[in-house]
Amino acid sequence: MACGLLIFAASAYPGTAKPTVALRDPYPSLAKLPDWSGVWVMPDRERGQFLKSDSAAAPYLPGYAARATPPKANSAQCLTTGMPGVMAVPLGFEFLFTPGRVTILAEEGPTIRRIYTDGRGHALDPEPTYAGDSIGHWDGETLVIDTIGIKEKSEYFRGIKTSGRAHVVERISKIDQDHMLVDTVIEDPGALSRPWHYSFTYKHSAAGFIESYYCDDDRDANGEPDLTPRQ
Repeated sequence: MACGLLIFAASAYPGTAKPTVALRDPYPSLAKLPDWSGVWVMPDRERGQFLKSDSAAAPYLPGYAARATPPKANSAQCLTTGMPGVMAVPLGFEFLFTPGRVTILAEEGPTIRRIYTDGRGHALDPEPTYAGDSIGHWDGETLVIDTIGIKEKSEYFRGIKTSGRAHVVERISKIDQDHMLVDTVIEDPGALSRPWHYSFTYKHSAAGFIESYYCDDDRDANGEPDLTPRQ
């Protein structure tokens, strides 16, 4: 597989049943888990090609994209992209394994995702957040993540927001030492006409740490002020 290759398939998820996650082995030995150490990045060039391609068009409900597109994306307003779009931002990601939990540190935002693998279910009425309420399990060396409770302001791509009813199921696994596959299925009855299935890859970065990416008083990580009037 070519370095940083981006793979996308805007196709319906097999069947019509809602994706579910069967929780199992809540406390696997950390020594038995795969080695995902270091920083992982979606290359900017591949993401740019992806966003320009016809295949990047999600199966939005008629007129939804036009209604949901704001003047500016979250990142231009000092807000995190949120789930699921944050996972496709071309900045760094780190995966931390602890007993009963996997923590994903995303440079953009910054965003912290806590995926509980201790056998619990979702909160009965989770408070919507940008990262959402995530539970998961290990299927061999694949981490399966089920996320609900995603904030309405969270984004898909190109600044288009979720409806606040998104349900995301991800399967994350290493392809080889330098590439990681992130396979995603999204259901959002308020925004999508059918489940949306796509996948992409991260490349292992030579950087040993995530940069400090911040947004302060409408300044991005490079310190450039955003002078666009707020809408």
